[in-house]
Amino acid sequence: MAQALITADPLRRRLRPMALRLRVRDTLLFASRTLWIGPALSALVLVIGRLTPIANLLLWSLLPLAIWLMFFLGYLLLRRYPMSRVAQRIDGTLGLQARLATAIELATRTDHGPLDTLQLADAQAVAETLKPSQIPFQVARRPLLWAIVPIVLCVALAVVPNPQDNVLREQAQVQAALNQTIAQIQDLQQQIQQDQKLTPEQREALERQLAELEQRLRDNPGDQEQALADLSTAETQLQQQLDPNADARRAALDQMARNLQAMTGEQNGRPSLDQAAKDLASLAQQLDKMTPEQRQQLADQLRQQAQQVQQTDPQLAQNLNNAANAIQQGDLSQASQSLNQAAQNVQQAQQQQAGQQATQQSISQIQQGRENVNQASQQAQQGQQGQQGQQGQQGQQGQQGQQGQQGQQGQQGQQGQQGQQGQQGQQGQQGQQGQQGQQGQQGQQGQQ
Repeated sequence: MAQALITADPLRRRLRPMALRLRVRDTLLFASRTLWIGPALSALVLVIGRLTPIANLLLWSLLPLAIWLMFFLGYLLLRRYPMSRVAQRIDGTLGLQARLATAIELATRTDHGPLDTLQLADAQAVAETLKPSQIPFQVARRPLLWAIVPIVLCVALAVVPNPQDNVLREQAQVQAALNQTIAQIQDLQQQIQQDQKLTPEQREALERQLAELEQRLRDNPGDQEQALADLSTAETQLQQQLDPNADARRAALDQMARNLQAMTGEQNGRPSLDQAAKDLASLAQQLDKMTPEQRQQLADQLRQQAQQVQQTDPQLAQNLNNAANAIQQGDLSQASQSLNQAAQNVQQAQQQQAGQQATQQSISQIQQGRENVNQASQQAQQGQQGQQGQQGQQGQQGQQGQQGQQGQQGQQGQQGQQGQQGQQGQQGQQGQQGQQGQQGQQGQQGQQ
């Protein structure tokens, strides 16, 4: 058995280069049979890319080829043949009548006969004469020719302009406009978070609506119609939160703030609702220090203010009237309480105005975003029209050039014909003159 093992190991070592040759041969045969699959799938991807916009279409079309190549390399590097299988194939290919396969099989046995050593020695001697180049490579020609069709189709589809490229450019520009709008919405959200005039409820409602719009715009792949629909929906929701009487209410409250500033005699710059609320609270504290004439004057002024804000803020008007009535009745405690309630009404009005301003600012930002999306789409369309116009001009110039060449050739042909006719005319005249000269000579000879 020891002798068999010693004889079999050199045989296996001699067959290993032959095994590598067989593996390369089988890999090439496999590659020639399956080469058409990669280009066919690539052509399919390119065709789909002409029906629907696909970003980085060329790279996606190369993916089937890359997968096929990886499978091809894996087939070459990872596939292993048993040595018995290698011996059988070498015997069959080179016509060795199963010498190598028999020797390998004998080496695996536990008991050996007297001829086993001779058989192993013969196989070893034959293996010493073998060279890898004796095993020819093979390719499947017909499947290999089939691969030409999808390869040519891939090249044609990659070279011919794809109409979906224009759609992709438009989507890219729309996506850039959406990114700009998203950045602006984020800035607006930070401003709302820092606005101390808003109530927590107002701040939370605006932040929630803007966050929802931002998420929808982020999920948009560059679809103009979807982006415009999302922006319009958000704008409509915010428009519904606006008070149609906000402008009139603001004007009435601003006028009241100016009047209160004149009543208190404090000139702190431009009057504000915050200052108006403080003025009302200050009047409530000063009632007991006023003379009866000052209280009567204050009651009349409060009634005038109540009339001015009656249409826009009935609750505030009611508290001002209550304060005026209480002052006339001498109930300073009730008058002070009504003035403090009126101050609270003014503070609430100030918060509502802040909410209206934040809502209007959000609407303005959304409108700007919609305008950016429309401009991006228009620029993309103008770019497409410009490319088409350039191609048309180039085509016209090419046709005009061909026509000019044909015209020049026609003129040259006419000139050539005229030249030939002139030469023929000259030759005819010379021939006539020659004939006349010969006839004259003959006549003279006859007279002689």
